[in-house]
Amino acid sequence: MSRLRQILLSLLGEKKYLALLASTFQRLLVAKRLGPFYQDIYFLKEMIAPGDYCADIGAHLGYYTIEMSRLVKDQGRVYAVEPMSKFYLTLQRLLRQRNCRNVELNQVAMGGDKEFVEMGIPNLGGMKKFGHARVQFEGSGLSYIDKEKVRNVSGDTFFEKIPRLDFIKCDVEGLEIPVFASMLKTIELHHPTILCELGDKGDRIKLYEMLQPFGYEVFYLENKKLHKLDVHSDFRPVSHNHYFVSSRRL
Repeated sequence: MSRLRQILLSLLGEKKYLALLASTFQRLLVAKRLGPFYQDIYFLKEMIAPGDYCADIGAHLGYYTIEMSRLVKDQGRVYAVEPMSKFYLTLQRLLRQRNCRNVELNQVAMGGDKEFVEMGIPNLGGMKKFGHARVQFEGSGLSYIDKEKVRNVSGDTFFEKIPRLDFIKCDVEGLEIPVFASMLKTIELHHPTILCELGDKGDRIKLYEMLQPFGYEVFYLENKKLHKLDVHSDFRPVSHNHYFVSSRRL
């Protein structure tokens, strides 16, 4: 697969390659041809209703954004957050092509206390890992390319004027804890259901301890059903996705 990616990148160039990835994913989604790793996208229809207000933090190429837009319909709203220019512009074009007027796309990073953060795409084995773009960490041992400085905001500032928030999907490559730490007032006010990718057990425990005072429990998806998860266990969902659900929404 990596060889195929290199060939496509060489033939198409980066802009067209990313557009192809985004559009192909949506075609596979509609055709129900995505594998078990993407089961959470198909499950969105059980979590999101027409009129809901949703957030896609770390929208990337819009894999979740487009489906959220379809589910909330005209009376709902989707706030997509994608800080890196190449993904932001690809998603912007895709949203226009699909006439997703209920999506507000924002080019900002979220979490922490810095006004600006440096982001980049890891270079692993001589290949750009587009799906792992992230804020650069000192001492991470990773080599970054396509670096850019992006504006950073707190979640509470970003969401302070919205009337409701029903669902959040968050995938920010290891910065999930700072993201949610920056929006605790928003969570306490709206109690959104949260779908968050967490690759580390320690982060899962930290996020649970952060949200538990607001009545949240943790679940994982298996066989099209949510199952309660002991955050201290060694079990890891196949996609690393965790559902944090408030008692108000159970």
